[in-house]
Amino acid sequence: MSLIYVRSKPDRRAYYEGRVIPNDKFFPVVDSPYIRRLIDHWQDLEIEPDKKTADKSASQPAAPQPTALRPTE
Repeated sequence: MSLIYVRSKPDRRAYYEGRVIPNDKFFPVVDSPYIRRLIDHWQDLEIEPDKKTADKSASQPAAPQPTALRPTE
């Protein structure tokens, strides 16, 4: 199983292995069905954004939009 980094949302309390998941910093947890339920269904936790993809998307300029071609008459 892989590790993900989560933190609890303000005014929420979530437990993992008998410990409270903090809401001020991201905490490593095993990506399990219990954690996924806290994230997706109850929305008690938020996942740390992936630093690799966030850095790449911020550093790359946006691709130019294709122009619509009009048929010539």
